Amino acid sequence: MEKYTAVVIGGGPSGHSCAMRISQLGGRVALVERDFIGGICTNWGCTPSKAMIESAKIARDVKDSHKYGIDVSDFQINFARVAARRNQVVLQTRQSVTDLLNHHKVDLYQGEAQITAPGKVRVLKGKLDADGEEMHYDGGEDLIEAEHIIIATGSKPLIPGFVDKNDPSIVSSNRLITIDERPEKLTIVGGGVIGLEFATIFSNLGSQVTVVEFLDRVLAGMDEDISAEITAQMEANGVRILTSHKVLSVKGGILTAENQKTGEEVKIECSMTLIAIGRMAVVHEETYTTLGIEHTLRGVNVNDYQQTNVPGIWAVGDATGKSILAHVGIQQGIVAAENIMQKSSEALREMDYEVIPAVIYSLPEIVGVGTVPQGLDGVQVVKVPFAANLRASIEDFTDGFLKLWIRNDRVIAAQAIGHGVSEIMQELANMIALKTDIHDVAEIIHAHPTYAEIIRSALEYSLGKAVDFYI
Repeated sequence: MEKYTAVVIGGGPSGHSCAMRISQLGGRVALVERDFIGGICTNWGCTPSKAMIESAKIARDVKDSHKYGIDVSDFQINFARVAARRNQVVLQTRQSVTDLLNHHKVDLYQGEAQITAPGKVRVLKGKLDADGEEMHYDGGEDLIEAEHIIIATGSKPLIPGFVDKNDPSIVSSNRLITIDERPEKLTIVGGGVIGLEFATIFSNLGSQVTVVEFLDRVLAGMDEDISAEITAQMEANGVRILTSHKVLSVKGGILTAENQKTGEEVKIECSMTLIAIGRMAVVHEETYTTLGIEHTLRGVNVNDYQQTNVPGIWAVGDATGKSILAHVGIQQGIVAAENIMQKSSEALREMDYEVIPAVIYSLPEIVGVGTVPQGLDGVQVVKVPFAANLRASIEDFTDGFLKLWIRNDRVIAAQAIGHGVSEIMQELANMIALKTDIHDVAEIIHAHPTYAEIIRSALEYSLGKAVDFYI
């Protein structure tokens, strides 16, 4: 039986970050993965989806090239090559993560991990099938003993009961992101982050896309102005968006939905239907119950130090049910690792969820950070259009806006929709986290012309001294 400081179950962002940090701090680490190293993010989520979104961006740019004096009389989208590039990016990223783990001398085990007792793990050698649904074992097993066990088993797509899992035209995000042939007509059930990112990909790569959302607007967790703007822009790009519609059935390439306001039924012909209503933690109920690990169907219960109620067992990432964002999982993994390796005389590090930037990689991008207040007493709301930004005007990306919520001269929340806004939001995230006075940032020289300059414009406007635009 191999003995380790820690064994990490799951090789996604939270798991491999945790493993490498423990190794950096002097621990001996094993990592068990039943599928590909890199987990959901590398193989089924962030990496392949953003690779395809990049192709969608290029397609959009070529389509709009006449605006810049470049006439492209005819062009074709070769979806097979889009898919091949996506696959290559995934392989490169997976290898990069593997190389990092090897560099940090993390021992890798392929198979299904079973926690048999605190400090003991059995690894049944094998691998998931191509759809990531069924485990195939080769009959071998490894036994691991460790002072600490970290559960980092990730999440899986949430599939409602009305879905026929045997219908090949109904797909999860895991499956859709691996296809090699473009669907002529794609219907997406769910107008959240996953749904809109896939709508962005396939509408710009030539598919006829319909989004069906149960609530009265897409991205219901964002500000209403954001929802309205992305709806208008997607519809202008040919995406059909049906809000306040309840899906009744999907069968034989026909989706039937009911308008919640009128009661009218609508039937949508679709060559492929994506179910994108969210993700749920992978929960091994029988094991957790046997071991006495507190959990719900949402995930494993942990405290602010990433500890479960069972000494020596920790949980990080999607498995905790706290967030499905990779950057949150990475932070959880690092916090757990540092606490595992902490000297007994030192205080443990707490996980802080107060400031979490979130990005939706639609076209245009959408970002948000901080908590929008329920009431606006004592709150100043500032909204600056990208039309006021010189760089956006020069490059003809004037759609969208930056919106700030300010209290006592401090930004408490920010949301934006516009070209490349994911690359400018961190300054605002830092301001919120550090509780920075807006006067201090407004007085810092921002390079001109840049998209990030809109932050200074918004802060100056809130102080009544904007010189580059007026509303």
